[in-house]
Amino acid sequence: MAIDIDALLRRVVGDVFAADVRVDYSTEKAPHEHRVRLTDPSGTRHAGLRASYEWFEAVVFDLDVSTALYDYDDEEDDKEAVLRALALVVRAYLDGEGRIVQRRGLLRSSPVLRVEMLGREWELGRRWSRPHYP
Repeated sequence: MAIDIDALLRRVVGDVFAADVRVDYSTEKAPHEHRVRLTDPSGTRHAGLRASYEWFEAVVFDLDVSTALYDYDDEEDDKEAVLRALALVVRAYLDGEGRIVQRRGLLRSSPVLRVEMLGREWELGRRWSRPHYP
């Protein structure tokens, strides 16, 4: 039986985010990819979640950083756990948690968001990340 990823995304967003967070759903870029853009109540922090059947991504638009997790099996509970973990990281950012550090590169530095979540530190970067599977 196929899992309804759109319904899963809507359920997780409804469970994780407070009612004062602005939520905008979209599927205009690709029909197999479900997106939600989230904005904090003050309108200053913007992030999002993207979901397909096999991968899930958290994006912080303000910093242009992201992280992705993959789940190739057909168990809805596993997919929900992965999506919920990413949603909690996004919620932490929208709530003002985490810290932004600069990662030094050869020619310039780039921002990295570090968030402590569920006893582990997540790092979201531009070209790399350090996620944790639930």
